[in-house]
Amino acid sequence: MLDACVIGHVTHEINKIDGSVVTASAGGVVVYAGIAYRRLGLETKVITKAAPADLETLVRPLHEVGIDVRHFDGGATTLFENTYHGPELGERTQTVRSIASAFEAVELEGLAARIVHLGPLTSAEMSSEFMRAAARCGEWVVLDAQGLIRKVERGRVRVIDRPDLEAALPCIDILKIDAEEARTLSHERDPEAAARALAAFGPREVIVTLGAAGALICAQGRIERVPAVRPNALADPTGCGDSFAAGYAYGRVQGLDVVKSSRFAATLATLNLETKGPFAGTVDDVWARLPR
Repeated sequence: MLDACVIGHVTHEINKIDGSVVTASAGGVVVYAGIAYRRLGLETKVITKAAPADLETLVRPLHEVGIDVRHFDGGATTLFENTYHGPELGERTQTVRSIASAFEAVELEGLAARIVHLGPLTSAEMSSEFMRAAARCGEWVVLDAQGLIRKVERGRVRVIDRPDLEAALPCIDILKIDAEEARTLSHERDPEAAARALAAFGPREVIVTLGAAGALICAQGRIERVPAVRPNALADPTGCGDSFAAGYAYGRVQGLDVVKSSRFAATLATLNLETKGPFAGTVDDVWARLPR
């Protein structure tokens, strides 16, 4: 059995800070969470889709760190342009130039992993039926909820209220979501109330990331607040949420409790923030930086 499998579109990603390009590379949850799992020492697989002409270039960063890639023809490659601005680079504007086709259950054949991490980037990428099929392949199932509420129209990402949470969320162990997404899906303005409302749909543990304010975790009816780890530099915020989710799932699989897992995750996310591109350190680097 694999340690971790991350499923989602690999993207061509252009990231800008205040209008200047900081990175133009492969991206998506499969890159940022996948590389985080691998650098933490887990045997990792990625299942992805893109246009055949782009695959070799886009999956190269995954192959370079020893990730096994199962890829399918997506007809096109998902291309995101992200512009970050505001305090702590906490605000983002997105433009989507193209998008790959949706996943199908047959593409999961033979998959078995301790962690199955679902990273849809838009609402059209994974159906509820696909997510339930993927959940049957893992012991711990992680869902990044951003794709549940993103619909692409004329190249712009529009936030939608997806009505089928009852179908999608009961099979999820760890739901990761940011504060704005949590408000949209739960119709609750307070992050704690939003986390509790989403937990009522079935996820065992709900993570609401709060940017520079840290995160909160709702688990077993309790709310745990997690402070952010102050960065030494602000290099590139892309993928910090993916790293947080991967770090948290890693901790839980390793037997850490909710609090220790979330502190480990917050530290990993900060190390991601301090460098361009995916997390480039080791599990020892995370433990060394973890606040005492």
